[in-house]
Amino acid sequence: MRFLLVDRILRMEAGKQVVVRKNVSNSEDFFADHFAGRPLMPGCLILEACDQASRLLLGCSTQFQSLATLEKVLNGKFQHFVQPGDCLEVQALIVSQSGDGAEMRVSASVEGQTVARATLTYRVRQAVDDPGTARACARMREFYEILTSDPVSAAMENRTLAAQAREASSA
Repeated sequence: MRFLLVDRILRMEAGKQVVVRKNVSNSEDFFADHFAGRPLMPGCLILEACDQASRLLLGCSTQFQSLATLEKVLNGKFQHFVQPGDCLEVQALIVSQSGDGAEMRVSASVEGQTVARATLTYRVRQAVDDPGTARACARMREFYEILTSDPVSAAMENRTLAAQAREASSA
């Protein structure tokens, strides 16, 4: 993915659903041009956040051994605007899944109010069939691990290890 529109995975049930968060900041590049005086998140980027959430779910559901590629957007509806300061929450549900395809139902909301919804269909390729697909699956796994990590706990653990190392060296 060239740019990431998912900041955190809130809930993941492999094979079923995912809920992710995107904190919409005033410093996002797209606000410079969309629109002067009234910054709004473009609908295509809301849809991209839905796609990224869906691909994370589909990847996790196969232990990142397959890669989903968006084929169709069906019944896409945009109902409200998303602006700087909003916390966009995206939910993706697997409606159906076969060996080489999947259908997802996605919705995006801000403070419980639906801003967009759609049905997305995907073609799924296996990583064992192609080295490029395998690399993309590895990048998706790295993305997933970052989004599900707990940076506060990691910092506390590093702090504890550093203190133990100092104690051991002074003893």
